[in-house]
Amino acid sequence: MLISGCAQENLNKPHKQYLSDKGWEIKKAIEAETYTLEIPNEILGNYEASGITFFDEYLGETVTEYTYELKEQDAGGKRLKATIFESENEIIGGYGVLPSWTPGRFNLDEKQRLLEEKMIK
Repeated sequence: MLISGCAQENLNKPHKQYLSDKGWEIKKAIEAETYTLEIPNEILGNYEASGITFFDEYLGETVTEYTYELKEQDAGGKRLKATIFESENEIIGGYGVLPSWTPGRFNLDEKQRLLEEKMIK
């Protein structure tokens, strides 16, 4: 399922609140996709190294992944993205994507660190 052109007031309110509680603001919804969560151990380890640890509990379960473009930008002016995961209509976690950074994924609780390190503005 592809979501495009959503007005701010039509955004998923729990997702908007979840990101707001972590200091982020949604610019627009990009897409949503439902699938069975299967992540190889080496990739799971990469997520965990980035502080993204919720996947373990949901391997093999059906999840829906929602991707949003955020209002925040990286140091180069590119918009950050956030991905939120739901299982059985409950938010189970999420992560952010910083376009100018490798590995690019970050824990959504790290906004202050990213600001201090001047990785976002």
